[in-house]
Amino acid sequence: MVTAMAGCGADGDTKAACDAIKAELTGVTSKGMQQIDDPRGLAKTYSDSAAKVREEAKKADGDVRSTAESVATLMDGFATTISAGSTQMPDVTAFTNATVKLTEACK
Repeated sequence: MVTAMAGCGADGDTKAACDAIKAELTGVTSKGMQQIDDPRGLAKTYSDSAAKVREEAKKADGDVRSTAESVATLMDGFATTISAGSTQMPDVTAFTNATVKLTEACK
């Protein structure tokens, strides 16, 4: 569900934010796969991860900041959908597109 973020060649705080966001997105994917049978836990995982991505986004500039905020918003949407008890898998297309944009912004 997460596109790997290669490079993150931006400078200073933005690079650090890219690295931290990459790690967070990798972690949420791993943890989420372990919580398939625990919707409440999965929703919390996405919500908590969105908060962490949003916090890192504040340390970045420009496109990294805006795309990271978009990723976090989409993750909050996943949490809301899962919390509502929906049996439908959330549409991941927008999330995938946002992570691709974030990857590009981090180069």
